[in-house]
Formats: sequence, structure tokens, C-alpha cells
Amino acid sequence: MRVLITGAAGFLGSECVKQFKARAHDVTTTDRTGPVDLPGDLADATFTASLPNVDVVVNCAAVQYVTKGVPLLFRKSFFERNNVLAAKNLCERYRFQGSHFIHVGTSMMYRQTGQDQYDIHSRMGGEGVYSRSKMAAQAFVDTVPGAATIIPCIIGGEGREGLFRGFVNMMTKFGLVAFPGHGNHKIHMVHVLDVASLIYRVAETRAAGFFNAADPDPLSIRQWIDEISAELGVRHVRKIAIPLLPVKWISSLSGYRLLAREQLLMLELQHVLSIDESLAIGWRPQFSNARIARDIAVHINRSAAARPGLSRSE
Repeated sequence: MRVLITGAAGFLGSECVKQFKARAHDVTTTDRTGPVDLPGDLADATFTASLPNVDVVVNCAAVQYVTKGVPLLFRKSFFERNNVLAAKNLCERYRFQGSHFIHVGTSMMYRQTGQDQYDIHSRMGGEGVYSRSKMAAQAFVDTVPGAATIIPCIIGGEGREGLFRGFVNMMTKFGLVAFPGHGNHKIHMVHVLDVASLIYRVAETRAAGFFNAADPDPLSIRQWIDEISAELGVRHVRKIAIPLLPVKWISSLSGYRLLAREQLLMLELQHVLSIDESLAIGWRPQFSNARIARDIAVHINRSAAARPGLSRSE
């Protein structure tokens, strides 16, 4: 297959490149920066129109709250340009080319209700500026015949740290971990290798529609802490639950720049995905949520210990 991967220098995109190339496919990569074949901005219609004809398009390109360069002001226009306009241009380029279009969404596209699990028929609707931009992008993806959308939960793996860096630092320095909310509800994660393998399986089978990406046995924040402490050999870690209401007030007053609305909802409500459609096309996830938490913790601890002048616990 001739494959175009956008956002190919990013966390998920670079893993997709590896998995397609490992199976001897002809891969062309693009991103705004990084070691790619075609550097450029998908929000530039002229650049997007110049992209080659391919059999499969894998659109991993997107900005998130953790993306470098997210502005304090005018965040809505930033997300609209990079997530919505870029997707619009890409869909217009490949809508009638016969390419199998695979787009990466987010589980925060589901309307957050705290239900037992979200399946592909659950109600959708953006909760914050990021997820609203992904919903707007999805409207263009829906116009592409035979398109597929991958809906991952929190993507983990070596190099993705997020909340876990704070957990590891507090645990190794002070023997405690503080977190907003009660921390008892389940929050799903998925390993980047498993998301990439699902994308490959969708491309291989030319599957269309929505496919949730999540690994087995979701854990709560408290269970994440237990797994991390066991992996790092830190005993008797004290868990401190910070009331979520004042955190929500402060975040609201900051325009949700302290914590995004999506992040607050995940700290408050259960977030578990059904993966029935993904399993039905032959995808088999390889990592448990416990393994993801442990592997991230080991990576964080190792990278901290490798810094000059720092000991393991500093």
C-alpha cells in the first residue's frame, strides 16, 4: 500500500510510521516540523493540495492542550486552525480520490455522563475547546466515503508522562501522592503501540466507521498509584484526595487554563470505552492498563536518574 501519514513526527504518528514500514508498505510522511518527507502546514490549502495520491491516509495531525506553543489567548482560533481547518483541507484533497481515510479522534468526543462505558453509539459532543475542535473536524471526515475514525482514550507509553510525572516525583521524594477528586472511578488508557496496531488493522481490512481504542482492565487513579509504588518499590504511599470543587472554580476563573474542562470531567467521572467493534475486525491489544502505568513510571524514574547531578530520589 501507498500510505500517507500526517503528524508523522508526533507521538502516535511516529509509531504508525514504524508499523507500516515494518510491513514493507510505501510510506510518505508529513508534519509541520521534524524528520519527515514533506514538511508543511495542513492548514495551508496550497500545501495540502500538493500531497501525493495514495491508497491510505492516516491523519494523526492535531494539537492538544499539552502541545508546545498553545497560546494563553485566542486558544479557540489556534485549535480551529490546526485541528479543524487542517482536517477540512485534508478531507477535500482525498474525498473523491478513492483513498481509505483514517482519522484519529479522541474519547472526549463522547458526551461525558459517567456511564459504565462509552460505545460507538454513545452520544457525542465536545466538552472543551479541544474536543469541540475534534468534533468539528469529524464533521468533515464524515463526508469522506468509507472513512474510519479511531477514538482512543488516554494514550500512554514511553515518552508520554502527563499526570504520572507528578505522581512519581511526589512518591519518590515525599512518600505521598496528592490528586484532585476522590480517585475511585475507572479511567481508561491505551498504549501507543496498541493504537498504532489498531490503525494498521483498520487499514489492512479497509474497515469504515468508528473504532474505540482502549486496553484491558481500566484502573482508578488510586490503583494507578498502587501499581506505580509497587513497580518502584516505594512502600506505604499516602494518598491525599484534594476536593475537586475548588479546583473546578479556579480552573473556570482561569478560562480552563489551569486544567481543561475535559481533564476536570475525567477527574470527576468514570471514563471507560467499549472496544467490541475493534475486536470484531481482529485487533488484539497487548498491554494492560497496569502495565502501561508501570512502564511510564519506570521511564520517568529512569530519565530523572539520568540527569546530571540528580539522584534517583531528587
